[in-house]
Amino acid sequence: MGGNRRYPEHGEKLREERELRDAAKAGPLQSLTPEQLALHAHPLTVAPERHQPITRAWLRFGTTDVRVTVRACRWTDHAVGIETRIHNHVLRAWVWRGAVDPW
Repeated sequence: MGGNRRYPEHGEKLREERELRDAAKAGPLQSLTPEQLALHAHPLTVAPERHQPITRAWLRFGTTDVRVTVRACRWTDHAVGIETRIHNHVLRAWVWRGAVDPW
């Protein structure tokens, strides 16, 4: 099967969307708890929407892990608040900073 020479990244994007949809069937998107975040003890940075870094992160749905492209919306020194989409549905979660690629 040939690739798309005009839009070579399109196939990768479709594959990632399929993996994300399949992972979401395994259960709800898991997020860090308020105790794990400890926002009262760590300064929070909130990025303006136009300047939110695009990166890749490991997300967990039920017991299924998947690495996908996300937008880093906010962060502390140990956690990152991410956002991604499945179709038109926005998913948000807090993940450990080590689960996110540096931007």
